[in-house]
Formats: sequence, structure tokens, C-alpha cells
Amino acid sequence: MIQSVIQADMIWLAIAAVLLAVIGAYYYLRVIKLMYFDDATEQAPIRAGWDMQALLGFNALLLVGVLPWVGIIMELCRQAIRSLS
Repeated sequence: MIQSVIQADMIWLAIAAVLLAVIGAYYYLRVIKLMYFDDATEQAPIRAGWDMQALLGFNALLLVGVLPWVGIIMELCRQAIRSLS
């Protein structure tokens, strides 16, 4: 993508894209560093309230309900992609 932008003589956009990608990578890599390499500041287990448990349970039920339809959804996506070309 960056090459296409450079070929279109939009160097400023390519520079902005690279800078924003570096900034984004910094934040994402920082989260990974905190998760895997830094020691925990608190040792207490995380407790979820009833509202969070209800939301996660509802999400899990929706996921299980959608699983039988995955093949049909994928076929609809394929048809939509084919109609674009």
C-alpha cells in the first residue's frame, strides 16, 4: 500500500502512514510486554460482577447459536465478493 501511495506521488501520505504505524506498534507491543514480561503489581484474583458474567454468558450463547450457520454466512460472503468482480 505504501508503495502505491509513493507511486502516486503522495510522499507525505506515505510518511504519515509509516509514522502512525510506528506509533500503533509501540502501543500494541507495550501491552504485550506488560502482559508477558513484567511482574504483576497485584496478586488478587480478578472478580467479575454479575453484569459482566451475564454479558459474557449471553455472548457465549449467541456464539453457540451462530455456529450452525457459519457455512451459510461464508457462502453469502463468497457470493457477495464474486458479484463485485
